Amino acid sequence: MPLSAAEIWSDGPAGAPTQPDKQEIREWGTWVESTIQAFTSSGGLLYETRADLYADLAHDANAFAWVLGDPVAGNNGVYQKIGDSGAGYWRRAGDLPFSFIIATDSGAGTPDAIKATSPIPVSASALVVLKVSQANVSSPVTVSFNDGTPVTIKTNSGNNIAPAGLVANMVLFGFLDGASYRLISDQVSSAVVAAAEGFAADAEAFRDQAADYAALALNDKVLNTFAGNGTTTVFTLSVPPGSRANTDINIDGVYQLKSSYTVSGTTLTFTEAPPGDGVTNNIEVSMGGKINVGTPGSETVNADKIDGSDITAIRTKLSVYSKAQVDSLVAVTGGIAGHIFGLTGSNNSFDVPNDMDFAAGEAASSGASPVVMALASTLTKRSDAVWAVGNNNGAMDVGTKPTSSWLHWYLIMRPDTGVVDVCCSASPTAPSIGTNIPAAYTKYRHIRCTKTDSSGNILADSQDGDEFLFLNGVKENSGSAIATGTTAALITLGGVPPGIKTRAILNASFSSATDTVGAFISSPDEADQALGTGNALFNIPNMQNVSEVSSAGLEIRTNTSGQVRHKAGASGSLYLFTRGYIYRRGRL
Repeated sequence: MPLSAAEIWSDGPAGAPTQPDKQEIREWGTWVESTIQAFTSSGGLLYETRADLYADLAHDANAFAWVLGDPVAGNNGVYQKIGDSGAGYWRRAGDLPFSFIIATDSGAGTPDAIKATSPIPVSASALVVLKVSQANVSSPVTVSFNDGTPVTIKTNSGNNIAPAGLVANMVLFGFLDGASYRLISDQVSSAVVAAAEGFAADAEAFRDQAADYAALALNDKVLNTFAGNGTTTVFTLSVPPGSRANTDINIDGVYQLKSSYTVSGTTLTFTEAPPGDGVTNNIEVSMGGKINVGTPGSETVNADKIDGSDITAIRTKLSVYSKAQVDSLVAVTGGIAGHIFGLTGSNNSFDVPNDMDFAAGEAASSGASPVVMALASTLTKRSDAVWAVGNNNGAMDVGTKPTSSWLHWYLIMRPDTGVVDVCCSASPTAPSIGTNIPAAYTKYRHIRCTKTDSSGNILADSQDGDEFLFLNGVKENSGSAIATGTTAALITLGGVPPGIKTRAILNASFSSATDTVGAFISSPDEADQALGTGNALFNIPNMQNVSEVSSAGLEIRTNTSGQVRHKAGASGSLYLFTRGYIYRRGRL
């Protein structure tokens, strides 16, 4: 079959129009003439259906007939008679010689898989016109003509249809090209056009806005004009002027008092609607202008220039820097290490056995490069739950709260965000970081201890600065007598926290069969000294009579095992009662 007329006489590019080939024209013309001659020589046989044609065999061999209206599209076409009149059969010789075919999309398919029908078969030799019934959703999009094999809809350049590239009632013009339905032009999508128009409008607006910002950056005035209409009070400025003080407004050449309008961002609001015809720009708004800002000289800003009400916020900001950075920025030469203020801990009134309240305060972190960690407000933490950041959340770093032991409380901070919190641990040296507590919390400071009973309940106490007193003191050695004598011995106190040195606050009593001697309680950090002549070192005095009891109130420094030393001028019984302890909380 020769090329179609559309291919032979195609337009081609405007700069180099296609020149039809004469040989192709002659072949096409000969085909048209033979088709017409064959059709007319048999009297121009036309049948509505193929069944009608097949029922009529009373025609000579090689007669031609057309089937035009068969409901099965593939049955329509040009047929040739095979065999003598009254015998033989009709053979389909080809498609009807139509230059275009109209196909219909009734919506039987889906938006991305169209099903179309046509009265005659579609072919590569005819232009197929298709009106789609609904917009596509995704890509690619296929179409099936007359329940045939689906083909992919392609643009003229061979691209798939974009999502939303087809809209309802859009008319497509194309032809079959192998496994695709190729449109005669590249896709023109209303969605693409609308988006492009929107982007163009945005680009123009950003261009104008950028020009206005550039003008402000160059300390130039920015001028906006508007048309008043007597009803509109709100107008949108091209850039935010910062404040009303940076604007000057004239209406019909008359300067407007700043009390007659307000500015918020880019919104300009008049107390009364400016007059005007709504067309003429009679409102002029001038914004910006050069502002000279003096730069303080090096090391010229002192504490008098800082707002005292912002000191907490300033401390918080500074706390994210290392000591070396703070030293270099604000000339801190010393004194930050060991610093602590506030952070008083107390038993929470709603859950005394488990929860602790910590007052606002600050402390320098332990170790090298200390930073100031500021707790801005009271924080409640729960020892009976794993740590989680924030008020009324858990405090345990790892594991569960120990029983008949001690909890060590730490102020912690993550330098990357400046967040400060509190945790508790069984360790007296450092909290466990990286399990329940994120590894980013690299700064900490030991600030308190609490004692637990056999059920894990926190024993109530009272803190005043560095002094901690139990509401009910601890009887050492379970209240039983401690045998003492002329040889010094150590005793581990249950009423002071282990792992740190404290000053135990003790009530001590001593009795002996020798009424001329007393007892001596000392720190393990001291040497074991001879009691000497005249009982000079006794801090529990001798008794007046045999087997009487002498008593004293003492403050004795412990070692890191919570121990003190005891000895006496003679064998006797010692009783110790720990009321509390003094703990410097890491001060240097």
